[in-house]
Amino acid sequence: MDSGLSRLFHQRSSKHSLGTRYIGKKLLAYDLVTSTNDLAHFLAESGEPQGTVLFANGQTQGRGRLGNAWNSPVGKGIYCSFILRPELEVARMPLVTLTVAMAIAKALKGIHVDKVSIKWPNDVYVGHGKVAGILTEMHLEGDRVGYAVVGLGVNVNLSRGELPPGATSVALALKREVDLVDLSHIIIKNLDRLYADLLEGRSRELLGMIKESSGLILGERVRVVTANHVVEGYALDFDENGSLVIRLDNGCCQVVHTGHLEKPGVS
Repeated sequence: MDSGLSRLFHQRSSKHSLGTRYIGKKLLAYDLVTSTNDLAHFLAESGEPQGTVLFANGQTQGRGRLGNAWNSPVGKGIYCSFILRPELEVARMPLVTLTVAMAIAKALKGIHVDKVSIKWPNDVYVGHGKVAGILTEMHLEGDRVGYAVVGLGVNVNLSRGELPPGATSVALALKREVDLVDLSHIIIKNLDRLYADLLEGRSRELLGMIKESSGLILGERVRVVTANHVVEGYALDFDENGSLVIRLDNGCCQVVHTGHLEKPGVS
């Protein structure tokens, strides 16, 4: 563990100073890990409580959905995982992922990043460049979630040459570097409030915010590739669980719970 980084988070992120109810009551900071999600799983299985957040200065095997790697250069981005014990049915988990995306989007808008949008099911974009990704993994107990580990990566101070094709960073958008700890705290506070909305029955208002930030896909023609089939049509809406409602060419609507979303004709 990096004592300098740990001391920085400890000094600036106590429960009292953050004022959080669910997320961020306990913060753990590490120098270099394989993956914050891997470490969070280990701690969750050992009984670590809901709301614990693990930060890393860098990851050697950071990963996203579908086995994709997440580039995690040391000191250039936010790499963290949350342990959640939401007592929700599995069908509700897409909304948890979108809630994390909304927390990131609100944080970026709050520091004056323009053209921020959510791309279902788990990405945040600035313009047409991906700036953040979310990986939600669950341990199931029957049809309910025993615990969930939600990892996020935000490209903060990465230069153009450090980014993969199709990605961007906060620094490129603002033309200046951003304090990683300050932005991390804004994201945590946003997530704590939005997660409270979800748990306390205010998901309609939460979904409204998510829809307002999803102009990148809502109303657009999309293709969603799942493990078993491909669904193509117009992205119409989100249902109450955060799944995507697609209007097919025959006029019928289909609900898609997860998958890789593409825009036909757009690379």
